[in-house]
Amino acid sequence: MSHFKPTPKLCKLLFGRASHCAYPECEELLIQEHRGQLSVTAEIAHIRAESVGGPRYDAAFEAVNKEENLLLMCPKHHVWIDDFEDDYPVDELLDWKRRQVAQGRSAGLTESQAEQIFITLTTPRAEAEAVGVLRAGGEGVISKIENFKDIKPVNADSVEAFPGVRISNVGVIAFTVDGVGFEFDLDGQPSVYFFPSMHRLSRPVKRVEPQANGVWTAEADSVQALVHEVIKKGWMPVRFRAFGDLGSGSRVHGPWVSALHLPIWAEGVTQEWLDGMVAMAAQARAQLRGDA
Repeated sequence: MSHFKPTPKLCKLLFGRASHCAYPECEELLIQEHRGQLSVTAEIAHIRAESVGGPRYDAAFEAVNKEENLLLMCPKHHVWIDDFEDDYPVDELLDWKRRQVAQGRSAGLTESQAEQIFITLTTPRAEAEAVGVLRAGGEGVISKIENFKDIKPVNADSVEAFPGVRISNVGVIAFTVDGVGFEFDLDGQPSVYFFPSMHRLSRPVKRVEPQANGVWTAEADSVQALVHEVIKKGWMPVRFRAFGDLGSGSRVHGPWVSALHLPIWAEGVTQEWLDGMVAMAAQARAQLRGDA
């Protein structure tokens, strides 16, 4: 696991002297400006790994997180040099390093650009999404939960349906996921359901690497039981959204989805029926409060 976090000074040094990926003949730009915005498209690669077992690890080399041991690369070529370390020895990467530094940047980076690069390279970027997981004939199918009911398995002896949460890493640094779940909007009142940390169908890794994702699942019966409990208390779920708690202490939320898409309702339930039940529940609560 990498514990490397570049400083603003290191970002300015690395990006201030290079314009594109270090891989020979790769012209992928490291940073791109568009409509006044700055996007970092590069990753920082280690020539010699930080820890034992990593690509090209050298126990005698101590400056693993210093500028001289770091390359700026596009995500594709970063994967190549780390997955096939024997094909990309230290001496060759050091030569790439010399060539990248020689690329130069006549104007260098502004303080604002350096700060934006630093934030991009040190801030986890995650997306959460409510999904449905269909298990039929020994195979699993994952879809957005609002499209889940449209999936029709073919030639399957047994079919199981599970609500799920997908957490995607859309940034350039890995992060850990401490927990996921659904947040319900009960006509203005929030209610949270945490998925179990382990499930018989899916046991995703706790650490999500850049451009990867993990899917957590729960039993539909347990979600249904929660909804029944809130109904008994005079509430109806209006909508819900997926969330994920990251190891950084932050929580990422997905988009709100109508509660109609929860895989707990009987066949034939419509949005109109659900809206009517929400209205009836609100009216009942108002009568109990003496508002009507």
